Amino acid sequence: MDERLIGLWSDRKLFPSDVESAELAFRGDGSGWLYWSSWSTEFTVSRYTWAAFTPGGLALKFHRTVNGTWSIDDGNTRHEVESEEKEESVIEVGYEIAPGEDPFGTPVTLLSLDRPLDDHLAGSRFAWVDKPDSLNDPSVDAPRRGPSSPH
Repeated sequence: MDERLIGLWSDRKLFPSDVESAELAFRGDGSGWLYWSSWSTEFTVSRYTWAAFTPGGLALKFHRTVNGTWSIDDGNTRHEVESEEKEESVIEVGYEIAPGEDPFGTPVTLLSLDRPLDDHLAGSRFAWVDKPDSLNDPSVDAPRRGPSSPH
């Protein structure tokens, strides 16, 4: 396991005016998630387990996909899950972590993958954001639409 990966990575710092953004989270227990969202208020969370199986090699084993909408309520982002499905796919990519710059010339740490994560609506470059105490995906506590939901 490459401990340098642990934490939150985002392409928002690299492409601040894009209408879509993606974040990758790597937890120390080998789990993680990819969060994609757009200005249209749609989001997708793809949960995975991960391993840096060789130097510069990363495997992501996706096992669940959650879709829904997001909104801003009193300054807080809220998520509502509309569907949740099992997924079974494995993606192996090469990666590099190196110093770089955002579009404004501010130094950032870059995670560069050898190809985009197209199937999960994500690109191939992410900037280090943080190593927060909790790395829960944004949908983990979101309300789910169910048969009794009025929506």
